[in-house]
Amino acid sequence: MKSQKKSKKKITYGKVNLDKDEFAPENIKVCVSLMIPHEVLIEIKKLAKSSGLPYKNYINQVLREHACVDAQKRRIKDVLKKVVSKAP
Repeated sequence: MKSQKKSKKKITYGKVNLDKDEFAPENIKVCVSLMIPHEVLIEIKKLAKSSGLPYKNYINQVLREHACVDAQKRRIKDVLKKVVSKAP
């Protein structure tokens, strides 16, 4: 039986060498397509312009903030449940 050595392969994209963590989940963005009502998009573009961001970056920022706040709330609830369950 031949032993298989795991070799570290360099990731090359064109003439660019990429770091090994370049494709870590936290560094990946996924392209999605969704339908947004026109009036909502107009409001998003107004808000983005007033904040000085391109509207797609603004949407990404709002989604990230919302998701992170929800994740933080879930963690707090989990901790509170543990504390309450250990209370006498």
